Amino acid sequence: MTKADSRDLRSELVAAAIAMLAEPQAVAVPSLRSIARACGVAPSAVYWHFPSEADLRSAVLDTEYASLVEAVESALDSADEADDQLVVAGDAYIAWGAAHPGAYQLLFESGDALPETRAAHGPRLQARIVELARLVDPAAPFASALLLWSAWHGVVSLRLHKSEWDWGMTAQEANRRLVRALVANGTKVVDTDSRTAP
Repeated sequence: MTKADSRDLRSELVAAAIAMLAEPQAVAVPSLRSIARACGVAPSAVYWHFPSEADLRSAVLDTEYASLVEAVESALDSADEADDQLVVAGDAYIAWGAAHPGAYQLLFESGDALPETRAAHGPRLQARIVELARLVDPAAPFASALLLWSAWHGVVSLRLHKSEWDWGMTAQEANRRLVRALVANGTKVVDTDSRTAP
């Protein structure tokens, strides 16, 4: 095929790639071969411990999710009473993501489902964050917790992928602004509700 052909293959190729990007793209665990190579064993040796590559992937995700949950819970458990617990949780979440970029991508930038049982105490942490959000937004604590998670995720993800940008503030400063905004909005919701209640 030459440039003289009437078919605009260049445009077709771009359009086909865009169509494929309509769905989330896979973020993959390192290949089984590369993992075996790092351990100095043959790829067949991996199958003694994991029946399939999917089982190895699940074990990796289980381990990394447990690490994230433990990091946030540990930060909350060791925080002073005077510390804003939502700020503490956000700082720990953001710090873990920055320190584990590949694992963070696998957990939260992949289209794969994240089972509720990924870490035994994951649901407990979720409930804890929701309870903290209830203090600033009693009317919608779960939605507020998800909103905060979305914001924390944005801080982590964009800083991982756009490390060359000047963000104008540290990730911790961004977290404090996010939590203050939620508190201000939650307080307004509570005040409005109390004024209009019969």
